[in-house]
Amino acid sequence: MTWKEKKAFNDVVEHCTALDGHYKDKTLHLERLASWYVDHMFELNQDYIEEVSYEFVKHMLIEKLCLVLNTPSKYNYRSLENNIMALDIANKNKLKSYGSISEAIKLFVKDAIVYNTKDEYEPT
Repeated sequence: MTWKEKKAFNDVVEHCTALDGHYKDKTLHLERLASWYVDHMFELNQDYIEEVSYEFVKHMLIEKLCLVLNTPSKYNYRSLENNIMALDIANKNKLKSYGSISEAIKLFVKDAIVYNTKDEYEPT
């Protein structure tokens, strides 16, 4: 190889290494949320679980996790809003305008993501 080819190859390797580090850093949060979800679902259903098998983990936990990861967040915000409104109705609280709760929660979630995934020295 010529020196230009070696340099180009080294540049590509360095670039891929840098991207790999950034990718791992950014997906760390996703992995944390996913592992929490699996643990939480197991914990919520442990009274009904008789045996933990590969099929249980794959079908009951991982496939549901995949469903969550592929569901647009707007459905979760709507569901949360409906549940909060039902709670307000049950407790005879004043109802907020529809959409205000989901929008507020969406902003809180986005703020938490931005704050916890910002690069070092990056302004928020």
